[in-house]
Amino acid sequence: MPAKPLSGKRLVVMGGAVLAVVAIGIFVAFAFIGRKQLVRASLLSEGRRRLGDFGEGLARCAVSAELPPSSPLVPADPKTLAGPGRVTTASDWQAEAFRCAHFAPTDATSHFQIGWTRESDANGTVRAIGDIDQDGKLDTVMTAPVLCKVQSSPAGAPRPTMLECGIGPIHEEAISE
Repeated sequence: MPAKPLSGKRLVVMGGAVLAVVAIGIFVAFAFIGRKQLVRASLLSEGRRRLGDFGEGLARCAVSAELPPSSPLVPADPKTLAGPGRVTTASDWQAEAFRCAHFAPTDATSHFQIGWTRESDANGTVRAIGDIDQDGKLDTVMTAPVLCKVQSSPAGAPRPTMLECGIGPIHEEAISE
C-alpha cells in the first residue's frame, strides 16, 4: 500500500505535538533541578541561621557568666537527619552550653547536628554538620568562631572579665567521602 503524502495540516499538527513533548520534557527537567537547588539553599540557610543563633547565645553567655564547657552534637545520631530530618525535643538540649545560650530549637525539623567546642577561656567554635542531600550521610560542615576580648583579671579573680564577645564569620565546606 503506497504511503499517503502528508498534508500541510497534518504536518503542522505532528510538528506541534513533537514540540509540545520536547517542551514538557525540558520544563520537567528544569522543575526538578530547580526544586533540588531550592531545597539545598533552604537547608544551607537553616544551618547558617542555627549556627549564628547558637554562637550569638554563647557570646551573650560569656559576657554575663563565662564560656561554657564543650557540648555534644545534637542530635547525637546523624542518621536521624536523613530524609525529612528530625524534630528535636527539649531533653536533647540539656548540655550546659545550650542552656547558657538559651538555645533549644524544638520548633522545626533539623537537618544539622549542632555543637560547641570550648578552646580556651576566651574562645571556641560552634559547629553545624548537615545532611543537605537528605541521603543519610553527612555532607556539609559549617563552623564559626566565638571570640571574646578579655580584660586582665586581678590576682585571685574566679574568672576572667569578658569585655565583649561575638561570633566570627561562618565557614562552610563539603565533606568528601
